[in-house]
Amino acid sequence: MTWKTTAFGALLAAGIGFAALPAAAQAEKVAISMASGVNFVSSLVAHEKGFFKEQGIEADLKPVPRGNIAIEALASKSIQFGEVAHVTFFSAVTKGIPLVAVGVGSRGFTGKMVASNANADRKTLADFKGKRIGIQVGTGVHGVFQMLVKKAGLKETDFQIANVRVTDMPTAMASTGSFDAVVGWDPMMQRIVQAGNGKEVMSARDFEQQADITYPLILITTPDYMAAKPKVVQGVVNAYAKAHKFIRENQDASVRIYTDYIKKTGADLDEATLRVMMFEVDKFGGANFTDGDMRDMPGTVDFLAETGQIGSKPDLAKIVDRSFGEKAEAALK
Repeated sequence: MTWKTTAFGALLAAGIGFAALPAAAQAEKVAISMASGVNFVSSLVAHEKGFFKEQGIEADLKPVPRGNIAIEALASKSIQFGEVAHVTFFSAVTKGIPLVAVGVGSRGFTGKMVASNANADRKTLADFKGKRIGIQVGTGVHGVFQMLVKKAGLKETDFQIANVRVTDMPTAMASTGSFDAVVGWDPMMQRIVQAGNGKEVMSARDFEQQADITYPLILITTPDYMAAKPKVVQGVVNAYAKAHKFIRENQDASVRIYTDYIKKTGADLDEATLRVMMFEVDKFGGANFTDGDMRDMPGTVDFLAETGQIGSKPDLAKIVDRSFGEKAEAALK
């Protein structure tokens, strides 16, 4: 799930990284592939507030538009850590790429359904049977939509699904009759509603609760790096944990940090929109894997295997190490 204006997209595509913080003596240099959109706020705050530096780490954050790019960079050893969606992670490890999850960068589903004004009284997926729904096929939002359809006892063929980019949805919904509803993410969904061209009928929280997901964005590294430098791994996860805590306790300051960064990219997004994107669901509940995350991940693996999106089910006990996040969060209490 991503969003970007032309300027922001160009920045991500170019792979422009942050200037590293001033290095302390013997600081460990690490490169972290930073997710796009609201998902990167944890690493952004950790960088801006000096939490990496406190851990003796000189962090170079590298924005990338897709998790697959981060995985390729990890495999080539050009970075040491990456932030990726759990689906992307599972797909990579089942293809034999050696990776391990050591913490949670952020979490929280951001997809929502906006109905046309003519269908604004409909509330559930079942209410939209036979209706034309726009969705960006192949995205994480599409995957959760498929999961929820299955949980509701429905089939995707019960709907008229049309593949449309989320960036094109505001224009499409402005044309009466194009779609009965769209499923996408902010800020485009907010723009449709603000323009008077639709009503939000299923929120991100609705999707989370009905699909029983937490949608973790996973912080990953390689098993070799984890074995060689466990103290560095712990330090990185500690910095993320401190960022999560800071964001929870300092929402206004965190929104300003995010807003300032977005303005530098040339994106036209106001603070109120960014606040919704950051806090409409629980994204910053800690860098450790929660019990909810540990329900979400095997459920997602089962769904991916059942639908043929992965060829085998990975053993989560071998690819998820909860110890770093647990130690990081315990140290903050």
